[in-house]
Amino acid sequence: MHLFAILGVTASFTTTPAGGAYAPKNVTAVWVEDQAGKLVKTIGRWSAVRTQYLLAWVGKATLADTDAVSGATRLDHAASLTVTWDLKNKAGTVVPDGTYTIRMELADANATTTTQNHEASFTFVKSASPQMQTGLASNGFTNVTINFQPVAATCNNGVVDPGETCDGASCPTTCAASSDPCMDAVLVGSPSTCDAACTLQPNGTCDGDPNVSGGCNTGRGEAGLALAALGLLVRRRSPSRRARASLARGSR
Repeated sequence: MHLFAILGVTASFTTTPAGGAYAPKNVTAVWVEDQAGKLVKTIGRWSAVRTQYLLAWVGKATLADTDAVSGATRLDHAASLTVTWDLKNKAGTVVPDGTYTIRMELADANATTTTQNHEASFTFVKSASPQMQTGLASNGFTNVTINFQPVAATCNNGVVDPGETCDGASCPTTCAASSDPCMDAVLVGSPSTCDAACTLQPNGTCDGDPNVSGGCNTGRGEAGLALAALGLLVRRRSPSRRARASLARGSR
């Protein structure tokens, strides 16, 4: 079986009869769920009038869900099936990294319980690393191959991809004032390149004296420090009040 390269997920598989009254005719659905078991998106469906008998899928989606309608009811199991997923949810937003489950269901009867159908689940991890799984099989689904190829980071795709500090609305355009009088909050990077961030940088108004509370003398740079030292020297050279009074009595 030849798999073409795509950025995202390709799942290829073959099916077998579930033993229903309409076999070998069958209806099939494939969808993706997140770690909480919530439907992310339907990525393949071959069904027409008997769609409602895909009970597990209907329990997650709705009959009006038109995602990835791949064809009508299948006449047999001769052809293998291939579905693709671009890693976006139903809203068109790329999903975050994590573990996802590809679920498959096949019905060839007017099923009243899911146990009458074939169901299978296969997981993969969305991350920066590609992943290939081959030779998988479960509950009537055989020759299953799951091929994951990570999508390159794209700025402003709604997801903070590896290498980005922000994306879209999460990117700062201004920085709140710093609570540290010695530091200024400075915006670095740019929202247009998804690397914007606020960092604290010395503002040059503090001398960093460790003997002062907080290690900072607000408003005193090197010039202020020099003036302070000069004032201290002047005070040390000036006579004290007692000395001045003694000098005054001696001069009378």
